[in-house]
Amino acid sequence: MAKKYYWLKLPNNFFVDPKIKKLRRIAGGDTYVIIFLKMMLLVINTNGILEFEGIEKTLEDELSLKLDEDENNVKVVLAFLSSNGELEEVSDEAFLLQRVPDLIGKEGDSAERMRKLRERQNVGEIPLTSHCDGYVTRSDTEKEKDIEKEIKPSLFLSPTPERKERFDLKYLNKFREELITTCPTFAFSLQGKMGYSSNHLGFCIKGGYIFDLHTNKIVKSTESFEIWQYLYHVKTHVLDLAQIQAQNQHKEENYANNNQ
Repeated sequence: MAKKYYWLKLPNNFFVDPKIKKLRRIAGGDTYVIIFLKMMLLVINTNGILEFEGIEKTLEDELSLKLDEDENNVKVVLAFLSSNGELEEVSDEAFLLQRVPDLIGKEGDSAERMRKLRERQNVGEIPLTSHCDGYVTRSDTEKEKDIEKEIKPSLFLSPTPERKERFDLKYLNKFREELITTCPTFAFSLQGKMGYSSNHLGFCIKGGYIFDLHTNKIVKSTESFEIWQYLYHVKTHVLDLAQIQAQNQHKEENYANNNQ
């Protein structure tokens, strides 16, 4: 399986953000900011989802162990983040660091190789390939239009579920794992179905959880379970669509990397 590399894209105004300034002004604030940064780094490969694994008795103890930080300091940071809208509890064992999904950068093996190749070309280690006079290259605009067509498959799921087989939770969990592996950021719409209005903006997968694009929040457990059941009952269509989305995301990443 191809490797993916993640990094945190810290904005240049991070330290002048009012919330960060407020955190720094607390006694010991610089330490708290460092803990916050370490927490964000901890969850960049789960799209901002912080999971309590039960390694220790409490989340504070577990984070203290993982981050190698004092438990009391971790407790202060968690309380501050919760009270300032930076940390949302999405289940008994999962929490979302709200700003992290927008700060994640990632690169696959192929993109990394292309980037290194371009760097070597720029310093003259590898000669640039020349085109013959009779070959006319397509413009970047034309290429971009083609990609735009390819990266916009229908996100609407079939209104008619497949024949329902005898339901078993283990099959649902297996399907969930397969979908997340195929396309970790799978997006879909349930407009006009399951009680959602025709104006609903849809959903996407984030860190293995269903994220509501209309409310901009992780879907609560009961609602999430019902959606997973629906996805399971149209699983063939869902997995086909997930594969298309994953392929198109890969094309989009390659296009962006090749035009930096």
